[in-house]
Parts: sequence; structure tokens; C-alpha cells
Amino acid sequence: MRYAPWLVCVLILAAFGCAGGGGGDSSGGGGSTNPGPATALAVITQPAAATAGNVFGTQPRIEIRDAAGVRVSTDNTTQVTAAITATTGTGGAMLSGTQTVTAASGVATFTNLSIDLTGTAYTLTFTATGLSDAISGAFDVTTAGAGGGQAPFVPPAPTGAATYYVDDSGAASDSNNGTSAATPWRTLQHAANQVVAGDIVEVADGSYSRMTLSNKNGTSGSPIVFRASGTGAIINSGTSSSVSPDNRDAIKITFSSYIIIHGLRTQNAFRAGCRVDYAPNVTVQGCVFADGGTWGCFTDYSDDCHLIGNECYGSQREHGIYHSNGGDRAIIRGNYCHNNAAGGIQINADPVSIVPGGGTHEDGICEQCIIERNWCVDNGGGSAAVPGASPPVAGGGACLNFASIRNCDVRNNLLRTQYNQSGIVLWDDGFSSTYGSMNNRVYHNTVVLGASVTRHVFVISNGSTGNSIRNNVCVAGARGIFEFTTDSMSGLTESHNVVYKPSGWAFATDETTSTSYSTLANWQSFSGQGASDDAAQPQFANVGTDDYSLLAGSPGLDDGVNSLGVTGTYDGASRPQGAGYDRGCFED
Repeated sequence: MRYAPWLVCVLILAAFGCAGGGGGDSSGGGGSTNPGPATALAVITQPAAATAGNVFGTQPRIEIRDAAGVRVSTDNTTQVTAAITATTGTGGAMLSGTQTVTAASGVATFTNLSIDLTGTAYTLTFTATGLSDAISGAFDVTTAGAGGGQAPFVPPAPTGAATYYVDDSGAASDSNNGTSAATPWRTLQHAANQVVAGDIVEVADGSYSRMTLSNKNGTSGSPIVFRASGTGAIINSGTSSSVSPDNRDAIKITFSSYIIIHGLRTQNAFRAGCRVDYAPNVTVQGCVFADGGTWGCFTDYSDDCHLIGNECYGSQREHGIYHSNGGDRAIIRGNYCHNNAAGGIQINADPVSIVPGGGTHEDGICEQCIIERNWCVDNGGGSAAVPGASPPVAGGGACLNFASIRNCDVRNNLLRTQYNQSGIVLWDDGFSSTYGSMNNRVYHNTVVLGASVTRHVFVISNGSTGNSIRNNVCVAGARGIFEFTTDSMSGLTESHNVVYKPSGWAFATDETTSTSYSTLANWQSFSGQGASDDAAQPQFANVGTDDYSLLAGSPGLDDGVNSLGVTGTYDGASRPQGAGYDRGCFED
């Protein structure tokens, strides 16, 4: 049977798929020495690994083909333009990067395309004058490095094109150049050894060994970034120590500055999931630190440290987050610390470890820190809070435990525990009343202790003067609201709190004189504080889901003091709403 010439052409085009996009990196003809005139475009490398606002991990490559589906390898002039295919993905999304490129040896290679909005089933259409279009396969644009587990506030990933790539796939090797998703390095440590200011290391999902960043310095405008591309980049550093103490922590950042770690996860670190050591201006965000031998995230002697939107759980000996040794201006925000053996979040400026002649990070005082919007649940149970932990360890501590902090803001935190720990503690770590926690503002926190908890909601002791405690909602356990020492009463401002005490224990206890004040009225008479406190039981929306917002008619609803300068809430809403400011960390 004979076919018309035009039908033969159609059959050939259909067989080779020259107007569409094939999966994988394949060519229709491999560059014949005698191709015909160019007639069509074809996608030979599909776009992939797309995260919002970031350059695709795999960039598209477009082949110029003749009517027989053969690459026109002599074509070095055709200009190919990329665009988001109409009606695909998310409406209003923009394609950025170099959108028109010139073919070289019959292939147009794109290098820096990105899409700004997340969405599903995007496709790209590629056009060139006089040639039939090509359309890519469908792909999704996801959120880069969401990380953070269930943390209440996870910031977006740092933006910008990746400089280097790390992967644990079969193609990965530290002998690669590491500059593309197709030629990634295998280990985080190799990347840590290479980076300089402004570098962004994109870390694919996979299993990795620990890393140390030592003497690596970015700048405020060009930090060094390690950024997970998904939610499964996991460092499992094992459960045994190493000959070198440097290997105790899964991620160690030491004598470095302007570093950002985003979205990485650690498991079973011998000591800390992440340690920040003598390293100012370091940000650790959106990470998950699970089952560390001692801590989730630990810092020492580090000013301007930002710990934001991390999940820290299962620390077998101590705390979820431990900021130590005098670091000033820390921001500890939006973290989820749960089921750690001791404290949820601890700041201890460690006056016992002062470095004479050192800077502010070595003076035994942590100043001007912000601790807000954290969710601390069921810490303090020792081994009981950490399934499988061994050997058994005691618990206790506090949901928020502060030693030697000054001029700090503690606000909009949601704190709950069934274990034997205090709510919020301000003290000196037992070192000297000269190093008490002074002049801090403790506003709009919700603290709920289980019925069997035999510690107080607030502990203020050992020279911790000048503190202001307002607009909090507190439910005590088996003891009272306040435990204090006489030398901490100077300058105390306490008012407009909901202070519910279901047990028969005294409302407040002076540990210096062993004097108890049985009721709110007794406390008010003794201290001159407690103005507008309400000792009635607060009514919460749904404690089963940790929704401790106040129901209509509850004490604390719309009747808080309105001059504290706290304009937000635990869950990101604005204050006030309704007739006034709610007490506690929510606003309805």
C-alpha cells in the first residue's frame, strides 16, 4: 500500500513524539550528519525538583529536531522560550530566570528557571519561531525544606539559587563538582569543608553522617546556608561516642558566624542534635532533633543565636533546647519541645563559667533575649518522658527554665506538663544572687500543670528582681502559683493573671522564711501585687488538642491589661480582638 507523502511525515512525527516531551534524557537521533530542516522542539530533560522561589534542581533541555525526529546538531541559532503552560499549576504564578536561550549543537539548555508559587501539575511550554511547540511532563512545585515537624512556627526556607548539592543517591560522590543536582557531593562534611560566604548547599532527602562547620564565616548579607530540599534529610550519628569529642554532636558549628541551617533532621546523636559553639549570628530553623543523648539543640558562648521553628524531642538526659554561657540577644521562637527528660527550653548564662576579660557572650548573663510562641509539652519526666531511654534518669526542671537572664521577653508560650516540673523559673542557677534573673517581662503565657505536679507555676528566686508578670493564664497542679525568695520581691510587678489553684496548697510560698500565703487575698495583702488577678478556673476550648483559647464567659477573656506592647499571639493572630486583650497566649 502506498501512502501520501504528508501522511508519512505525520506517522514519523507521531512515532518519535517530537512535539511532546519524553521522560529522561534521550535524543531522537543523536545528531545525524545529514539532518533535514528543523521542524519541531522536543523535551529531552524534564524539569524536576522544583521548590517555590528556588531554581529547579533539574533544569529542562530542549532539542531541535527535523521531520524525522533527528537532532539538528548544526543548529546554533534557534532561540527557545519557556513559559508556564496556561491553566496549569497555581494561577498567578511567575516563571523566573533566563527564559529564552539559544541552541548549541541543536540543544537549548536552561540553567536557572524557578517558579514562585507552590502548586501541582505545572507544565512548561517551549516555543521557537517556525517550529512546533514542546510541552514538558507535569511536575509539582513544593515548599522548600518545610522541616520543623509539628513546630507551631516554621519560617520559609532561605531563598536563592543553590551553589552546591548534596545527595545520597548512587550518582553522588565527593569527587563530583557538586555544582548541580546531577553531580552532587555525597557527604555533608565535604560540603562543610568547601563553603564560603554566600554559598547555599541544597541537601536532598537521604541518610547522612554528621558534620562540623569550623571557622566558616558568612556575612549578614551573604550567609552560608545548608538547606534541606524536602523533609527527609536525616543525620543519624549513632548512639556511641567517638574517640574524638568533636563527634559527639550530629551538627557542630564552631568559631563560625552567619550560618543558617534549615530543615535538616538528626536522630540518636550521642550528645546534641545541633551544637552552636562560640558562633555568633547563627540561625537554626525548621529542623527536627530527635532522641539526642543529652539535648536537642545546644548553644554556648554565642551571641545573636536564632532558634526558630524546630521540633526537639526525646532528649534522654536533659532539655529540648539549651542556650548557655552568656549568649545575648537570642531569639527562641516557635519551637515544639516535647517528651524531653528535663526542661523544654532552658537558658542558663552559667555565671560559674565566666571567662574573665571576655565579651558579652562570656559574662555570665544572657540579655535582651526573646522567647516566644514556643509549645512545650510533657517534658520533665526523666526516662518516663522518653520511651526507650536508658539508663534511667531523673526529670524535673521547668517548662521554661531561666538562670541569669536580664531584660528578656517571655511571651505567648504554651506550656503543659504532666510530669514533676515547674512552669516558668527565674533564678541564678544557685551561683550567687548577684546573678539573679532581673527585669524580665513575662506576658501572655498559658501554663497548665497536671493535677499531680508538686511544683509551682512560677519560681522567682535568688536575687531575681524587677520582673513583670502579667496577662498570663495559669493552672497549678498539686501546689500553688508562686514560689519565691525574699530577695526577689524588689521591683516585682504582678497583675492581671488568671491564677487558678485547684489543690489545698498555699497560693504562694516564701522559701527564705518558710512563710506561706494561703490565698490570693493573702498574697495581695503581703506583696501589694496581684491587682486584677482572677483565681477562678479558666474555661478552655479543647484541651485534648492543646487548644487553650478561652471560651466565652471564661475568666481572662477580654479583660487583660492593654499596655504591654504584645500585639500578636501564640498562633500568629493579632491582639486585641473583641472587646479587649485576652490573657494567656491565645486571642479570641
